[in-house]
Amino acid sequence: MTTNSPTPPAILRRFAASIYEFALLFGVYFIVGGLVQVAFALVGKTAPIWMLQITIFLAFGYYFTYSWTRAGQTLAQKTWHIQVTQADGHTRVTHKQAWLRYVFSYLGVLPALLLLFTQMHGQTSAEGDNAMVIYIQVIVFMTINCLALLGTSLMNPQRRSIHEVLSGSRTIHQTAV
Repeated sequence: MTTNSPTPPAILRRFAASIYEFALLFGVYFIVGGLVQVAFALVGKTAPIWMLQITIFLAFGYYFTYSWTRAGQTLAQKTWHIQVTQADGHTRVTHKQAWLRYVFSYLGVLPALLLLFTQMHGQTSAEGDNAMVIYIQVIVFMTINCLALLGTSLMNPQRRSIHEVLSGSRTIHQTAV
């Protein structure tokens, strides 16, 4: 193999990096969500859920786009020797490509988020056994959707997922560090 033909990472490597990324984002979610809640509590208000969700979405987006445009990889991707590049496999993604990649990556979790919304619609809070069933359904559905999103790379000759094709980016296995 030459350096002119970047190698796509195996689907299991990509999935492992995604699981690690999810664990890191869990921490970011609690930090950012906590800061928003504290800021609102200081003025005697409760943060609207839509504002919290938009803030989290933007915080995650900033984390990914900053990582991809600066180093070509997030912490999880660095651990698993995966790098995000432009479609050529060598050039760093632009800010526009990074944001498009981030937004289009939600194609993998959107069905699960819609399931959560429809299950929770009309309820002021999820309580007891009903909440546990809903959350388990969402986790299972989100896992299936993420695998399906990663699985779209199996249909592409360069092993690019749909969000990569739409953003003009690609994920490569970093063979030399």
